[in-house]
Amino acid sequence: MIRVICLFVISFFLVTSSYACIQGLQELSDGRVVSVENQNLFIPKGNTLIPQDENVLFRLDSLWKATKNVDYLSDYGMVLIVNGKYEEAKNSYLQIEKIKPNQYPTASNLGTLYELLGDNKNALTWIQKAVKLNPVSHDSSEWLHVRILEAKINGAPYVNTNFLLHTDFGRDSIPASELSKTELLHLQKALFYQLNERLTFIHSSDKIVAQLLFDLANISLLTGVNIYQVNDIYSMAKKYGYEGPLWDKRSTYAKHLSLKINKGQVDTPAHKREEVKTPEVDFPWAIILGVCFLIAPVFMFFYLKSKMNTSNPK
Repeated sequence: MIRVICLFVISFFLVTSSYACIQGLQELSDGRVVSVENQNLFIPKGNTLIPQDENVLFRLDSLWKATKNVDYLSDYGMVLIVNGKYEEAKNSYLQIEKIKPNQYPTASNLGTLYELLGDNKNALTWIQKAVKLNPVSHDSSEWLHVRILEAKINGAPYVNTNFLLHTDFGRDSIPASELSKTELLHLQKALFYQLNERLTFIHSSDKIVAQLLFDLANISLLTGVNIYQVNDIYSMAKKYGYEGPLWDKRSTYAKHLSLKINKGQVDTPAHKREEVKTPEVDFPWAIILGVCFLIAPVFMFFYLKSKMNTSNPK
């Protein structure tokens, strides 16, 4: 009996571990990895693209022409994106749209490709279509992609927190917000997702990226993210071009707070940080309860078997 339970529990953990091994990988239909996802949950660093040689493109193109299977053409377009051939990739996805119209992945990829090519108006058209096809895509964060494109089209006066995020974090050294804890966490998640995707392709100064990184740092400070990671995000905002007195005040405050933590001092900022602290998950208990739920039928089986043996003696 104990042996059965032990084997069951061990198999449970082996299964959960095997799924964890493939997290964050983007693969072609043949299993070839072309992108590895950023595993940091708070600092958007972009995903790592793995360029493929011309033989991979030749093979996919040959398979597409021989079979007319759109999956091969989609893989072909994905490799072109990874290899930085955006114009060719755009043409491949336009071809897919003609063959199999109104598919979310096609619309989303075309929106991204048009933006990478500098055609923000067409990018906006395709991203808006993608949102209509799948409103909860990209962790329900594509509304922010729409706002980013609108800001790019309308110009510098629209590159600000109010337009991009429909909110504000004040002008003091400590960020403040009227948003609820849940709203802040949802906004933090959307900002992280959109920035992480964007930083896969943008590696130099960019005013919109700089603004969004600064906003992410403000929200991260409000939601109780590790202060050293907050400092890193403020530094990234400056690297991408955010500057001015407000950055100086916020960055100085965050660094001062980290120094106080290093000295073991307790600091409770005036922006009521405890109220928006990221909720803790009692993860070990969740595993224990899950295992108990799964092994309950095993106990029930042996219990019923013993009762039957008792009631029907030989």
